[in-house]
Amino acid sequence: MPIKGTDKYKQYKKGKDRLDKLSQEYYGSPTFGWLIMLANPMAGSLEFEIPDNFFIRIPFPLITSLQDYKNGVELYSLYYGEN
Repeated sequence: MPIKGTDKYKQYKKGKDRLDKLSQEYYGSPTFGWLIMLANPMAGSLEFEIPDNFFIRIPFPLITSLQDYKNGVELYSLYYGEN
């Protein structure tokens, strides 16, 4: 996920914050926690691995970020095939 000047950042409080809640807060839907996790590879690969007080990047706005994701998947498929 490319970093954009419009991305949002939030200090993640372990035990209080959850990706579905952040998705609801920033996107109006709880279903995009996967997108937030994808934008933060240094936080680990699972939500419970995110360190306390980690500054998490929230790709924003949603539609642009989803298009960035789609473009990345298509480019990967072009280079490496669909398998």
